[in-house]
Amino acid sequence: PGATGAAKADGGFEVRDGAVLIAAITSCTNTSNPSVMLGAAPQLTAGGIRVDAVVSRQGGNTSNVIGTYRAHGQIGRIVIIQVGTNGFVMNPVLDSIMASLPADKTPIVVFLTVRAPRRWIDPNNARIRALPQRYPNVRVLDWAELSHQIEGQFAPDGYHLGSLFAKQFYANAIFDAIGHPELKK
Repeated sequence: PGATGAAKADGGFEVRDGAVLIAAITSCTNTSNPSVMLGAAPQLTAGGIRVDAVVSRQGGNTSNVIGTYRAHGQIGRIVIIQVGTNGFVMNPVLDSIMASLPADKTPIVVFLTVRAPRRWIDPNNARIRALPQRYPNVRVLDWAELSHQIEGQFAPDGYHLGSLFAKQFYANAIFDAIGHPELKK
């Protein structure tokens, strides 16, 4: 199955039915390093995934971005979200995100847990892990746990992707989570 969209002449992007759209990212507090999902953008894009990645995006901003995409009909049937590295993400923000991603229009929403030495990471991950109990279209990719398989492959801060291997590992985990293992390299 295709996981693609099409670039438009004006530089925009048309999302085709069944396309994969990453509508949010993990944000980072150290702008000298690329954020986590942004670091793997080339690997994800090579798999046909549109990446909307900015540094230091907060949960509320993520909700606004997703709402804007929904209002303009630019969300595919699969959305991948990683939010919560930069600060607390409370349930009302997660509910606001999910209000733009109803199961009948977006049957697969993958939330990634986050990894960083910050006091809000564990509570954010607990809220993310609880989402499938509240939203039938949510799957959780537990990046906080999975990332331990690639210790030593991170940037010096310990949570940004440092090596090409780490970036592809991250992308491959996402490809598996969305049901497109054929995109893995």
